[in-house]
Amino acid sequence: MSERRGEFRQILAGAIYREIGARNFYKMISDAIQNLEGKERFKRLSGDEDGHRIKLESWYEKFFEKAFIAEKKELRDAEIKGIEINKKAGAMEALDIAIRAEMKAEEFYTSQAEVVDDPQFKDLLEKLAGEEHGHYESLLAERNSLAGGFYWFDMDSSAFLED
Repeated sequence: MSERRGEFRQILAGAIYREIGARNFYKMISDAIQNLEGKERFKRLSGDEDGHRIKLESWYEKFFEKAFIAEKKELRDAEIKGIEINKKAGAMEALDIAIRAEMKAEEFYTSQAEVVDDPQFKDLLEKLAGEEHGHYESLLAERNSLAGGFYWFDMDSSAFLED
């Protein structure tokens, strides 16, 4: 196997593991929280990440002519750690971790898109980076809403900004 093909396999496998970890994390949050709106939001995020996994696994099968088989150790390493959802942890902590995870996912896909040669795979990675950025923005807005913060597009009036 050429060195480039090995790098490509590593990029795909790493991306798949990241998506599995994110899917499982969002599912754990969705299962644990009581708020129905929040539960649905994290369930939808879990589904999005699973969709990314499916896309990436199809690319893996296309290029390497075999199905991707996840290794238990790699799955454990891919899990998003650092939070245990309970009444004390709450939504803010979960959102903070999710925001950081989405930012890292976007950075990962952007950096990998810069090094791949295949234009279709490059396009897929760039699209995934865009989707992860969308998740990041959505989670950040949710966090700001819960914290009582706001963005300029949330304002009804700009009167208080004027002297």
